[in-house]
Amino acid sequence: MQLEWSLALGAFVNFFVLLFLLKKFLYKPVLAMLDKRREEVMSNMQKAEDAKNEAEGMLAQYTEQMKDARNEAQEIISNATKIGEQTKTDIVNQAREEAAKLSAKAQEEIQREKAQAIDELRSEVANIAVLAAEKIVAKSINVEDHKAMVNNFVQEVGEAK
Repeated sequence: MQLEWSLALGAFVNFFVLLFLLKKFLYKPVLAMLDKRREEVMSNMQKAEDAKNEAEGMLAQYTEQMKDARNEAQEIISNATKIGEQTKTDIVNQAREEAAKLSAKAQEEIQREKAQAIDELRSEVANIAVLAAEKIVAKSINVEDHKAMVNNFVQEVGEAK
């Protein structure tokens, strides 16, 4: 078996032509498609990373908003408690003032009724004294004497008080 150089040269030329054709029409489109796919995958990974960073930023913002909302709610509760305590204090003070006014009013009414009772008692005592004096003296007293005696008696009772 002998090697034919013309056949070997033809096979060698055919191999390089086939290699050139494969490179031009097969490898370049396949490599271009692979590069495009790699760029697409890299773009998707970058988009996923951006989405992840955005989600983390939103989570941090949400956490901060929740913290602010809790603080605001606590502040509202604290203010409501203070207002409630102040309202309670105001109501208690107002009730005490009204009780003091009612007590003072009652004391004034008691003093007025006491004075009225004393005046009525003086008048009754004066009438009884006049009747007793009339019976003792057994004489009739005129109106002027009667008034003078009543006034003297009332003054004496008032001074004795």
